[in-house]
Amino acid sequence: MENKDSSVATTEAILVIVVLLLIAVAGVIGVYIGRKTDNSSSNSATSTTTTTTTAVNVDPAVAAGAHTFVAFACAQCHGLNGRGGVNADVPALTNASKTLSVAELHTIINKGLGESSNPKKPFMPVWGPLMSAQQVSDLVAYIRAGLPDVPDATPVPVPQGQGQAVAGAALYVHYGCINCHGPNGLGGVPNPAAPDKTIPPLSGTDFRTEFNTDAKIIDFIKTGSVLGGPALVAMPHWGGIISDPDLASLVAYIKTLKS
Repeated sequence: MENKDSSVATTEAILVIVVLLLIAVAGVIGVYIGRKTDNSSSNSATSTTTTTTTAVNVDPAVAAGAHTFVAFACAQCHGLNGRGGVNADVPALTNASKTLSVAELHTIINKGLGESSNPKKPFMPVWGPLMSAQQVSDLVAYIRAGLPDVPDATPVPVPQGQGQAVAGAALYVHYGCINCHGPNGLGGVPNPAAPDKTIPPLSGTDFRTEFNTDAKIIDFIKTGSVLGGPALVAMPHWGGIISDPDLASLVAYIKTLKS
């Protein structure tokens, strides 16, 4: 009887020890998991911190001027950041803040500049009727500040290897055609010099009838509508600025517009 009681006691003792060991193991596992979770959270926080970038503060007028410079295709003639190098007849603007006054810059932007009678010589468009006074002031502020780099103020990229029409659609924005002829070539932008007081569309029956060949469209882009005329709102001549491949892509895009 005593042996039986002793055996039972021994069994109970062993069970108690096993339970205590299980509790201890569970505690160790809990501590390990807790440390791993803390480390993971710490690493995640560190990763989040390291990927956060600091915004670059730019004077609002200068920033707006940089975006206007791109939107109105100034960079396509004067070069990125006004550094020149596009055409020998188009000056760089990097020294404009030293050579031109604020009033002179306003006049040139509003009234244009160049040789209107020679299609091989670029002509600075008349932006006065198309740009607001605020846009002109911002553009002058950007030029006077030395045309610095401004985040995201870059020309729209032109897709490659996707066909001429796709490239032409981007070039239509890239060269600022959209500012005068409107989105999708629908026209309607005011032009005080035109009989109907608007800039003509690049779509519709009238356009397709007058410009019924690729050569006619390309010739008009090259020579514009300003030849020998007064410095009013007129199509500038892009000869010497837009390359032949880009001209072909623009024509391909224009031909996709509503007829």
